[in-house]
Amino acid sequence: MVGTITALLITYWFYKSAEATGKNPLSSAGVGFLSYLIPCIVWTFTATPGMRDAVEHNPGTLSGLFVNYAYILVGAACAIGVKFMHFKQTES
Repeated sequence: MVGTITALLITYWFYKSAEATGKNPLSSAGVGFLSYLIPCIVWTFTATPGMRDAVEHNPGTLSGLFVNYAYILVGAACAIGVKFMHFKQTES
């Protein structure tokens, strides 16, 4: 649920930024959504299973919460990086 809300917020953020800079809002929103979704999926299938195994040996710690929501941090960080590259101002 938190991941879905984050994806919608990032998509909206890219859309509004595209409107403000005169770029195509729909394609920019798609770029924003994919720049969040693809890292989330890759993280979920590669890093999360190994981290869950480690947390099972020590349940009830704060690391369990991190493991469950780390994909959101990874996806948001990638989306922020893509946003700054996508909307970078050209130097005159």
